[in-house]
Amino acid sequence: MGPETMISVLAATLLATGWALWLLPVGHCAECAHCRAEKVARQRADEVRTGRYYGIPLCPACGRHHQPEDGHRT
Repeated sequence: MGPETMISVLAATLLATGWALWLLPVGHCAECAHCRAEKVARQRADEVRTGRYYGIPLCPACGRHHQPEDGHRT
């Protein structure tokens, strides 16, 4: 087997391995506490950004942005 053939086989194996790793569902699981915490943090950051953009006041009781007449979420 010539060196060009071996290099081609190794290159194809490396590309196939990279493609298989790219398909793994890393960071998309619903059960993992780490992923749930990241999702909640992302939602909280979006809520804060939206509240600041639209001028919705920050509630001192619950720490969320909402209108005083809306009440508190549980």
